[in-house]
Amino acid sequence: MSWGEVRLRTKLEDCLSVFPDDAEDPCHLDVAAPNDVLIQRARDAFFGLDPDVECCFHGSRILIHNPEPNNGLEGRAKHLSHGLDNRTGAKYLHIEKCRWLPTIPKTLANAAAIFDDPRDQSILFARSYGMHGIHLVVVRLNASGLKTGEISGQLITHFKHKHGDRQDVFRMRWKRQK
Repeated sequence: MSWGEVRLRTKLEDCLSVFPDDAEDPCHLDVAAPNDVLIQRARDAFFGLDPDVECCFHGSRILIHNPEPNNGLEGRAKHLSHGLDNRTGAKYLHIEKCRWLPTIPKTLANAAAIFDDPRDQSILFARSYGMHGIHLVVVRLNASGLKTGEISGQLITHFKHKHGDRQDVFRMRWKRQK
């Protein structure tokens, strides 16, 4: 199968082998630092991003500086650089999320595909950065959905794809032609 043969509603796991490989390198954050320095770097990277970005889908805009309900923008910055231990519920500094944080706008602007999360009104923007891996950005849509020139959704989280994750069964809503 080639990318041109991939159809809408295809599962993410079924099209990974033909995902278009963008020759562009991701904007990785330097993560070679003690945790306190890395936390500050990730925070600074988040606040250095434009508040919203035009995404790949017909000029829709995505709010990057989306405040957490109880902790505002500081909470969102922490969410984008930390993980959650499913066994204990404890938050921890997630090095890969820190590394990929500055790449969020590039992934939204040039995603190869958008996938639906069957659990809620979230969508997943996916872009391959070749040997660096596939970056996934989760966005919660507004009730009106993706609209040209409007803020259509808010950034929720992001991460590097790992085989076997629950996102592998998400189905494609839209794909870039090349």
